[in-house]
Amino acid sequence: MAAVSAFRSDAARAAYLKLYDAALATSNLPVTELDIETSFGTTHVLTAGDPSKPALVALHGMEISSTMWVLLLPILAANHSVTMIDAIDEAGKSIATKPPSNSAELVAWLDETLRAVDILRSAIVGASRGAWIGTNYAIAFPERVERLALVCPVGIVRGLKLSFLMRGLTTMGVRPTEERIWSFLDAMVMPTNRRSLREEPWRPIMQQFVGGSVGFKAAVSRPLMKPWPMRPDCDLRPLAAARIPVLAIMGRDDSCHHGPKAAARFRQQLPEARVELVDDANHMILSDQPEIVEKLLTDFLQ
Repeated sequence: MAAVSAFRSDAARAAYLKLYDAALATSNLPVTELDIETSFGTTHVLTAGDPSKPALVALHGMEISSTMWVLLLPILAANHSVTMIDAIDEAGKSIATKPPSNSAELVAWLDETLRAVDILRSAIVGASRGAWIGTNYAIAFPERVERLALVCPVGIVRGLKLSFLMRGLTTMGVRPTEERIWSFLDAMVMPTNRRSLREEPWRPIMQQFVGGSVGFKAAVSRPLMKPWPMRPDCDLRPLAAARIPVLAIMGRDDSCHHGPKAAARFRQQLPEARVELVDDANHMILSDQPEIVEKLLTDFLQ
C-alpha cells in the first residue's frame, strides 16, 4: 500500500526532516531512533534512558512530533526507559500507509507499536492530542498502563473552543505562512512568554513546527477525518474502576478549551486523580510554567 504523505512535496519533507534532526540534536541525553512496521505504516520511535528501568511511553501533541520531549528527558528518564512515538497520522518521521480513521484504530496502531518493542506494561505521558490518545489506550487496555500523566489534555472531558478550531483551520488549512503559524503558536502561550518560543531552548522545536507546517498539504487535501478530539468522547469509568493513577495538568488560561471547567470535570469523573490547574499558563504549559510541570511529573513518576 502506498505511503500517505502529509507534505506538499519530497523537498518539503526533506526540509522538515532537517529541522527535526536539529531539534533532536539539542537533547542532553543520547537518543536512539528506530522504525517499527505496523499494519498502519512505519512508526518512528525515539528511545532514551536505561533500558533496564521501567518503561515510560511519551505521546506528543498534534503535529509537533516526539522532539517536543527532549527538554523533559532528564525528568522522564530519571527512573524510566523512555519510548517516544511519532504519531502515524501526523507530521514527524512516521509514514502512514493506512492512516487510522477513528480512535479505535489509533489504539490498535499504538498497541501494535508497543508490542513490537516489547512494551507490555508502561507508564504513559501524553500532551494535548497525545493525552487523548493515551487516555483512549488506557481505557482499552487498563491492565497495560501502570500510570497516566496528562499534560494540557484536550478532548477527554471538554471539547475544543470554536475560536481555536477556526484559528487552526485558517492557519493550517489555507496557505500557511511562517508569520501566520507563529501567530498560531503565540495564541497558545501567555502573552508575556511569547518571546521564549523564539529563544533557546524552545527555538529549534518551534522552528521545526513552523517550517514543517509551511510544507504541509492544505487541509482540504489532508485527511481531515483523522481522529482528533474536537468533542469530548472518552468514557473514563474504566480508568476509575481500574484505579490507574492519573495526573492531569492544565493551564487556567488554556486557549484550546476552558481550563477551570475541564479541571472540574476531571475531578468529578476521576475522583482519585490528581488534577492540577496551573495559574498563568496557556495550552503550551511546558513553556509557560516548566518548573511547575517538571516538579509535578517528577513527583508522579517516582
